[in-house]
Amino acid sequence: MSRAGGIRTLLAVDLGTQSLRVSALGSDGSRLWSWGAPVESEVAGERFEQSPAHWRALLDAALDEAAKAGIRPDAVTAAGPLAGYVALDGDGTPLTQAAMYTDSRSLPDVARVATAFGAQARYRPLISDPWPHWLRLCREQPEIAARTRHFVDATGWLSFHLSGCATLNAYTALRLGPADAEARLGLSPAEAPRFGRPVAIGETIAPLAAGLAGRFGGGTIPVIAATFDSKCAYLGSGIAQPGEALDISGTVTSFGLASAAPVDDPAQRVYSVPFGAAWLLRGSTAAAGSTLEWARRTLLRDADFAAIDAAAASVAPGAEGLSFLPYLAGERTPWWKPRARGALLGLGLDTGQAAIARAVYEGLAFSLAHIVATIGEGGAAPREIRLAGGLARNDLLAQIKADVLGVPLVRLADHELTTLGLAAIACVGLGLQPDHATAAAGFTRAERRFLPDLAAAAAYAPAFARYRAFAQALLPTFD
Repeated sequence: MSRAGGIRTLLAVDLGTQSLRVSALGSDGSRLWSWGAPVESEVAGERFEQSPAHWRALLDAALDEAAKAGIRPDAVTAAGPLAGYVALDGDGTPLTQAAMYTDSRSLPDVARVATAFGAQARYRPLISDPWPHWLRLCREQPEIAARTRHFVDATGWLSFHLSGCATLNAYTALRLGPADAEARLGLSPAEAPRFGRPVAIGETIAPLAAGLAGRFGGGTIPVIAATFDSKCAYLGSGIAQPGEALDISGTVTSFGLASAAPVDDPAQRVYSVPFGAAWLLRGSTAAAGSTLEWARRTLLRDADFAAIDAAAASVAPGAEGLSFLPYLAGERTPWWKPRARGALLGLGLDTGQAAIARAVYEGLAFSLAHIVATIGEGGAAPREIRLAGGLARNDLLAQIKADVLGVPLVRLADHELTTLGLAAIACVGLGLQPDHATAAAGFTRAERRFLPDLAAAAAYAPAFARYRAFAQALLPTFD
């Protein structure tokens, strides 16, 4: 339903680790239509994969439903989760499953990249980067690597299915390392990578493929390049000025702080990426909502979240001396230890479930505070943090974070920031808005502010120090 008055219809495809959501929004910020379905994962040991065939079935079903609902998009843009690498042959047929960002089979290849790039690596090589996954494919399945025409991440796969063009989003392209990376890695011609053409955010990749456009009555519908989901969320949040920050609390915690200048961290614990006219200082954890769900099932005997909230709220800040390290899926900032493991310390014979619940909540807040403190060593600090993601709906956790960090948290009304970011990207790509911050302002609004309690903040200071001391002491065991 492309509408009169200059308002355009934008179709946003958001593939996450747990679901696929497709939404139609008006360029005026209106919500027109939405659809969602769960995504299946295959997890065994170090392997964490999803099926691109399942992705395709879901995406095609979503586009069919959009057409039935009368949606007539003026542009389509799509984002997938970080990583999700899949090998495709010349016809676009998947040769492998998609390896997701928690798939740790490429750890030996991360070490190979780090050694090869050395001081030439602008960013710490990570298991979610393109090179380790490509090297593992060459190492484990050389015959598949030789047949591979395109090696794309989840966002690249979405764009390929929509447009028929193999692309690499701008933020993932930053992770490719020095220009002579192939030579440094000693790759043979048969092992040459096929990552796709790097595309700028907002660039038109190609028209929507004819077979898909026919669902909407044909015509030329541009497919506009985006980036992976968390970066789209930052663009959708509207942060732009130095000191403005965003905490995306979902399956993982992703934190970003807008800054006038990059932070040079020699240890590469945090990193800086271009962000419009500014820089985005970044850090993330390996688990957040997934850790809380684990605690609910195991430590807290399948209690519902309302009961867990009530129990945690009954315990004073400091959790009666308990410390919880939420490293159940390894840890990223500041340790970058994929084999780190969680810990609950300070237990006594009188420890009850309420104190454990409080410790879990505080552990999630302290892991965020650890990111903020690490960024702060470079001289940058947030003055306000916007809050989004599934855990943003938890009032108690939001207040604990505000108290621990000592800055106001502003919960956004719409938690689907990736979708809003995609809409903002489409608006800029179509020339409807001058920049992403201006575009995002038309889609986002604040729902509630959480102001720090100074008395609680004082009580958290020794608890946070204890958390960091325990983590530092256990660091050697994470290897």
